[in-house]
Amino acid sequence: MAGRTAARGLTQYGVAKAALTHLTRYLATDLNPKVRVNGIAVGSTATSALETVLVMPEIRDAMIANTPLRFIGEPEDIALGVLYLSSPAARYVTGKIIEIDGGTESSTLEMPIPDF
Repeated sequence: MAGRTAARGLTQYGVAKAALTHLTRYLATDLNPKVRVNGIAVGSTATSALETVLVMPEIRDAMIANTPLRFIGEPEDIALGVLYLSSPAARYVTGKIIEIDGGTESSTLEMPIPDF
């Protein structure tokens, strides 16, 4: 998501994510037809990396409120997307970024970023 939208305080992170999106597209073009290249853009996912933020009720509640499906994803949700992309069901998919984010990318809601 950070590679497609701008948010205060996330400049370097957002630029790096945008570069990965374009790298995915270029590799899909350069390596076809033998190799399919896709990426996954994840939303808030309950991992140890997010654990320090999720313990703050105001931030956790804002993340949930600003996710259209109204919950924070689990690693298994992301794994199912990886399973799809690596299966024959995705044989006609390449150069795409699949968003697994509870609808956050398509939402117009804004999540406040705390000052640290």
